[in-house]
Amino acid sequence: MSLYQAKIKELSPASDPRHVEGYMRLERGTLDRLSPEQFRAEVALAVACIAEGGNDEAEKLAQSYGPYPFRLPLRLPS
Repeated sequence: MSLYQAKIKELSPASDPRHVEGYMRLERGTLDRLSPEQFRAEVALAVACIAEGGNDEAEKLAQSYGPYPFRLPLRLPS
């Protein structure tokens, strides 16, 4: 599990962090520069997208980004 995924799991324990990270990366190529508030907001938005689109679509999206975990971030939002 990447550091991003660990933080996602902390913020949204019921969600698959790979799915959440996949949706977050649709809008942003990198998550390195997100403030803690922006990171939390992006997690919430990704969770809403998963609820709307379903887990099967979220899994396809996650797999489209290649092997997990993604590269480690330069810094982790607090």
